Amino acid sequence: MELTSKLPGYGASIFSVMSGLAVKHQAINLSQGFPEFNPPIELQEAVADAMRKGRNQYAPMPGIPELRELLALRINEWRSVSVNPETEITVVPGATVGLYVALTALVRPGDEVIIVEPGYDSYAPVIELNGGVVKRANLKVDALQRGESPWPWEEVKSLLSSKTRLVIINTPHNPLGCIMEADDWKHLVDILKDSEAKVLSDEVYEHMVLDGKQHISVAQIPELAHKAVAVSSFGKTFHATGWKLGYLCAPSYISVELRKVFQFLAFAANTPMQVGAYQFLLENPDYEFTVAQLMQQKRDAFLKQLTNPNIEWLPCQGAYFLVADIGKIATKSDADFAVDLTVENGLASIPLSAFSKLPLPGTYLRFCFAKNDDTLHKAAQIINQLTGLINP
Repeated sequence: MELTSKLPGYGASIFSVMSGLAVKHQAINLSQGFPEFNPPIELQEAVADAMRKGRNQYAPMPGIPELRELLALRINEWRSVSVNPETEITVVPGATVGLYVALTALVRPGDEVIIVEPGYDSYAPVIELNGGVVKRANLKVDALQRGESPWPWEEVKSLLSSKTRLVIINTPHNPLGCIMEADDWKHLVDILKDSEAKVLSDEVYEHMVLDGKQHISVAQIPELAHKAVAVSSFGKTFHATGWKLGYLCAPSYISVELRKVFQFLAFAANTPMQVGAYQFLLENPDYEFTVAQLMQQKRDAFLKQLTNPNIEWLPCQGAYFLVADIGKIATKSDADFAVDLTVENGLASIPLSAFSKLPLPGTYLRFCFAKNDDTLHKAAQIINQLTGLINP
């Protein structure tokens, strides 16, 4: 008996595949983007305390009021913009669910959605599930290697049409770690000035911007904020991806539609995690600033140990991934290299081609550095010894 697939061009996520291989072969797992360390103990205790006090039933659909109110204050502090916690913030069970909600609410059959690749692999399938048409712009990886802006604005402009419903932006970017600078936002404003297209801004790594740079949210761009959805992640910020907690920020007329979809998808995010997040953030007003400091320490320490002269590391301005150009040592595709590196050398990564249906200018692997120091040291030793596809 056969079932006609609604996603015939897709199989298991590359993250599931590589993490599964890592477990099977007891490899160091720098593939899937999750920290190896626990969230702050105070946060864990706040969640446990919420459970003990009986906060275990459904939360209000948009999120518990006190958390949304605190988020509105924090967003004003971080971004100098005012957000209505009652009508413009919706707490969701993870940013990926938030993306699904936003795309389902905004994309109609036949609508075109412009995405930039390489990019997070959940955008395209959700667009297609909703009958949308994916239009891909090729993020310039080689420009990033040269220290230039990688954002393909001319290509985005050429893809814009009367059918364009949405442009998806991701900053800080997964997998490449680049960020949207002020000039990049100006380019997007100019491109969309005569368009009715809306913007979906994936900002899950917003508190992991490195080297003294500042995250710029779509909420800070007046010409776009009135027609944009920003997606944020507690899971990333708290080092607790398994908690599946995030939130959407959008103007009220868009939030109404987001909530219509969300109420029939999950109805509400988990209550004790929301209560714990509120209590922890209330008692730790500067916590978010420590996240970038930690990730910069991790990145710098890892890079210092990476001495293989045949591997070039792309610059990383944000998030917690480093991308390696392995073109000098790879004799197979990046996907085959990644599998062999996991099975034969005991180190799991993600091939960059998994993030793009467009051609790449070289052969690349993505490594997550949100790991313990000992793990990063062992991974660096393996990488430094690589002279060909597989070591003797």
